[in-house]
Amino acid sequence: MKDNKLLNKVKSYSKIKWNEFIFWFTEKEHPRSILNKHVFFKDLIKMICLVLVFLIIYSNVDTLNRIVLIFIKIGSLLELVLLYFIIRKGYHLSLNLKYAYHGLNHGTKAIIAITILFLLILAFTNQEKVVNSVVNTYEKTEFQKLNPLNMDFNLSSINFKSISTKFNSCPQINVSMNDPSYGSLNIAGKTYDGWTVKGQATCRKGTKEGENLNRYYCGGYTSFMGIGDVNAYVQKTIMGEDGSIGKTYKYVIWNIYDENKRFVETRCLGDPDEFDQKQAEAFERELLKWR
Repeated sequence: MKDNKLLNKVKSYSKIKWNEFIFWFTEKEHPRSILNKHVFFKDLIKMICLVLVFLIIYSNVDTLNRIVLIFIKIGSLLELVLLYFIIRKGYHLSLNLKYAYHGLNHGTKAIIAITILFLLILAFTNQEKVVNSVVNTYEKTEFQKLNPLNMDFNLSSINFKSISTKFNSCPQINVSMNDPSYGSLNIAGKTYDGWTVKGQATCRKGTKEGENLNRYYCGGYTSFMGIGDVNAYVQKTIMGEDGSIGKTYKYVIWNIYDENKRFVETRCLGDPDEFDQKQAEAFERELLKWR
């Protein structure tokens, strides 16, 4: 008799919880927020047509680009116009889907969330494949076909390193190095790309954190009995067209060489004046400790 009562209680409790779960699963926070099917399918058909036309033009863009109005290539111009409308139509579709998602019940939202989580875990466990596929797609895409101007322009041919060097104004001091055991670069007082070298730029093998044991480092900073000093830096003063003296720029430099003492690159670091100031403040603090 007691077993029947216990079983009935378990059944009753399970039924209540099941009903609560079903209620939660089917409940909607925004029941009036539904997919506008007419607009959605209308926009979807338009987007498919736009994509197809874009792909047709993309495949024949070289032929179409033979038509040039002043300096505008017709094929590439059409691609950009179509790409704009494709992105715009995709945005409209996403808004419709977002509105429909708000109207889904909790259970469907939970299933979608679990699916997305599973896909993210799958992507995480296959990071190399995912990254390689993205890189391969990028490398295969011919971005120059989207250039409507009648001039050569290839993203893959841009030397970002040279652009970065130009903007950072870091000269590349490609000179041979002496014996790293006692030598220094013969660059003191010389000028490279408008930058004058100050200091001896003594050389040593990489021994500090972040350095390569197989490379040589000339310049940078030195330390004697815990007191740091700038070993070499470059300096340039900007002159105006009217002869006026502008701002003076300074950068601590590291000239880096490989294991065969061949030049690798010149790195420009911080302002030497700021480094000297920090060292002076640190030295002053040490003196105060001993008073």
